[in-house]
Amino acid sequence: MIENYVHYQLTENVEVLRLLDYETKYFEALWEIPEGIAYNSYIVKSYDSVVLVDTWKIGYGDKLVELLDKIGALDRLTHIITHHLEPDHSGSLVELIKAKPDIIVVGHPLSAKLIESQYGIRVNFKPVRDKEELKLSNLHFSFYYTPWLHWPETIVSYLHNDKVFFTCDVFGSYGAYREKLLSVLNSEERSRYFKLARKYFANVVGHYRDFVLKSLNKLLELVERSEYIAPAHGLILERDETLYMAKLYEKWAKGTDLKDFKILVIYNSMYGFIEKLINKLVESLKDTGYNISTYAFTWNKRPLISEIIGDAIDASILIVGVSTYENKTFPLVEYTIKLLVHKVGCKKTIIIGTYGWSGKTTELKNILKNLGCSEVYCYETTPSQLLDVIRQVKNLIKMEAQFSQ
Repeated sequence: MIENYVHYQLTENVEVLRLLDYETKYFEALWEIPEGIAYNSYIVKSYDSVVLVDTWKIGYGDKLVELLDKIGALDRLTHIITHHLEPDHSGSLVELIKAKPDIIVVGHPLSAKLIESQYGIRVNFKPVRDKEELKLSNLHFSFYYTPWLHWPETIVSYLHNDKVFFTCDVFGSYGAYREKLLSVLNSEERSRYFKLARKYFANVVGHYRDFVLKSLNKLLELVERSEYIAPAHGLILERDETLYMAKLYEKWAKGTDLKDFKILVIYNSMYGFIEKLINKLVESLKDTGYNISTYAFTWNKRPLISEIIGDAIDASILIVGVSTYENKTFPLVEYTIKLLVHKVGCKKTIIIGTYGWSGKTTELKNILKNLGCSEVYCYETTPSQLLDVIRQVKNLIKMEAQFSQ
């Protein structure tokens, strides 16, 4: 029997089945998550049946069926609500359909085709329209379309009986938590939780941040009506916490926080030359009071790219220290910058390099220009020119900070 799960009662009709995943090291085979992740599936009980809201990740279907049977929910299971077909939420459908062939799967109309194309099965499918209401026994659900958060056919649902808002990936977080509610965490733990939520937002939803802003009012209306907000990852939130999270979503989606001017520094240094330049620049900026985050690729340090992307989402300025590798831009810097722009958009960028035998600041600038980034400034320097470059960079940052205010 699977051991890494928690099962608890949330409301009169709703129970949580949370799988704690410590095995996945790279979420979506891309994002480093040493903190782990959880997959929340919800049992909603009526007087004569059970509705399952989302399932567990692909590969855990047999365990989910086993657990549902153990707690007496499998025999009464009649419906599965799927909020989108990403396999971390829909991955147990094959085993569930095998165990209960007559189950009705409820979801966006596009999900029916995705089920067949992904899993090679046909199901008894009930499509729902935007704002459609559905009564299953004495349970009363409403469904709302939230496209590209972060799959094309994403929906969210609201259980009127218990005032529970099921949000799929929206308002979710990394972290394999056993706690029931976010509200039970202390202030330090809550701060860490919101940092993990920011990282999750940037990694997973960030590319579709414009769709977050388009759906935000709809989401806020549902939050205001809810007592509990139940995402597919992370802890259950209550109304006030989710309203705070929604403000963070708006800030993250817009890309900067004008109240907290932040500088993100990314650099590589194979033999210490770039590192000395960047360290002197960062040291000179400390007296400005700006919030500065620094990530370095060196011979003995390697940051998590998932952390860089998470920290970048509300940065105002990006400083990149880059060296040449085999007559090209250092590959990890190029990869990170391309991924950063894809996920969180263009930032005003300052590129710093050394002359060396083939400086590559212009090459990186052209890469950014081709990605649609227009505000890019390049400085190549020698040790004797460093103080002048630092002065120019500080003036540029000062002007940007004043403009932001």
